[in-house]
Amino acid sequence: MSVKIGRLAIQFFIKQIATHPFSPLSHTNDGFNLQIVEKDANYLRVTFHNLNCIPDHVITLPVLPHSKPNLREIFLKDFQFQSKETPVSIIVTSFTEFIQNLFPNQYIIATDGSKSHCYTSIAGLSKIQQYSYRIHSLNSVFTAEVLAICQALDELAVTENDILILSDSYSALTSLKNITFHSPKVIQRLASKIHVRKNMNQNISLLWVPGHSGIFWNEKADSLAKQVTDSTPFIDWIVSEDIISNLKKQSIQTTHDNYRKSKYQALIGNIPDILTISKWTGNRV
Repeated sequence: MSVKIGRLAIQFFIKQIATHPFSPLSHTNDGFNLQIVEKDANYLRVTFHNLNCIPDHVITLPVLPHSKPNLREIFLKDFQFQSKETPVSIIVTSFTEFIQNLFPNQYIIATDGSKSHCYTSIAGLSKIQQYSYRIHSLNSVFTAEVLAICQALDELAVTENDILILSDSYSALTSLKNITFHSPKVIQRLASKIHVRKNMNQNISLLWVPGHSGIFWNEKADSLAKQVTDSTPFIDWIVSEDIISNLKKQSIQTTHDNYRKSKYQALIGNIPDILTISKWTGNRV
């Protein structure tokens, strides 16, 4: 029980780091003042050391307020090439016609995120430049996809044209479209970046494109993200939600390992997993 309480305490403080400067634990204008006892402070330091990161790497809520993106500017299933029923042979032609007819003057940027047993990475490209970076391995594919768009707005965007961003992450664009205060910090970061561009009278449109369907922009971004190596530049971003998810998995694994080593394993057998017992617990209030 004490281990679980310690983990919950660490999760709480990690959330406060991510919500800085809006956290009630932030008492100064020039720094983050964690009011934490030494025992928990040491546990927090050990946790970040084991994760190979520091609190400064955690993505925080944006200081600038964001406005909810215009729903008309996020296209998820509005066009023929976005339909699952559309044959791959038609997708490329339909996409090309779509761009020529509806976005002939937009500056096109494509992004992608990738996660393998070796690397977690992001990539993006425009007609004149491209990038790829490794990011912390704890970041999820969802996080990578959103960070790829954030980085594209910082590194690839121009100021003289409206921008069309292509992404094959339906979940990332859906989350942005349905943003609330409780949305992941990385989504709120992206919304803030779009808000800044809008204040510069620049329109940002986001378009979902089906992955691995022959669309050049998406195929190139996918290739860039997957071709990272140890020499690829590293960006030390990490999101609190992925840290907490990892800590929960570690806690569950530790519990299972301790149980298997105990005398109760031989007496009782394996602990049923959630799927096994769900049919009996599904109607519980």
